[in-house]
Amino acid sequence: MPTPKLTSHPTGSHLVLLALCTVLALSRGISLVGDAQAADLASSPTHSPEQVYQMALEARTERDYPAMLRLLREAGDAGEVRAQELLASVLLVGPGLYGNAVTTDPCEASRWAHRAAMQGSEVGKHQRVLLNGMRDVTGGCAAV
Repeated sequence: MPTPKLTSHPTGSHLVLLALCTVLALSRGISLVGDAQAADLASSPTHSPEQVYQMALEARTERDYPAMLRLLREAGDAGEVRAQELLASVLLVGPGLYGNAVTTDPCEASRWAHRAAMQGSEVGKHQRVLLNGMRDVTGGCAAV
């Protein structure tokens, strides 16, 4: 039996074009859903920590820093090392890069860096060294 051509059906080529555009948009980090839908999708138990981390990066690109923090914490709690590393950095820099949407929190940053370092992250280990050198800033933190 001969294989039908995609163009044999009037919408076949349109579906292929739509699929290609969707793949291109996703590969470039373009959101295909609204912020409310993205929040619902992120909290869905069907998303892996990696996917939640990617949604956090998308939120950062869109300058939705509260969503970025929430998603990074969710992915970090689930063990995503890159989320832990980024969250530690974000909480160290705070307003320097993210304006008033993110406050500096060296104690929380230290906890995330520690979690990343415990999983073998070189970035997390470096962050811990940096934070340990800032004893005047992190001195009041609870022990990790």
